[in-house]
Amino acid sequence: MLAEGDDPHDPIVDAARAILDGHIVLSRRIAEAGRYPAIDVEASVSRVMHDIVPPAQLELARRLRQATATYENNRDLIAIGAYQRGSDPRIDSAIARWPAIEAFLRQDMHERVDLANSVAALGSTMAETAAPADTAKPKGTAK
Repeated sequence: MLAEGDDPHDPIVDAARAILDGHIVLSRRIAEAGRYPAIDVEASVSRVMHDIVPPAQLELARRLRQATATYENNRDLIAIGAYQRGSDPRIDSAIARWPAIEAFLRQDMHERVDLANSVAALGSTMAETAAPADTAKPKGTAK
């Protein structure tokens, strides 16, 4: 269902959302930032995903949503340089993964990606990596 405008609380949209198994939310903010498709991962939801995808894929998607939410919730601190690396390992991880997450979520209008390749790319994007050496230093350690 395509809702006109930016009001996610429109009563007709809410009624349709209540009957559907899930919804994909497109964001004007994300589109204006130049990422297409402009899907808001945090606001989009599927009620049947846990019934139709393997547990490993479900876990990868959950970790992507967590990293995206962590980054977005701290975007302002990161942008103005107020976040000090090493203060929170979850934020450090989200910052380190953000370029790969952005690349994963971006797709050219004429690009086709099958499910197997998409899941493999999600796995690569969310693969566990060791923290950079300077992130692992205790707070207050001189460089």
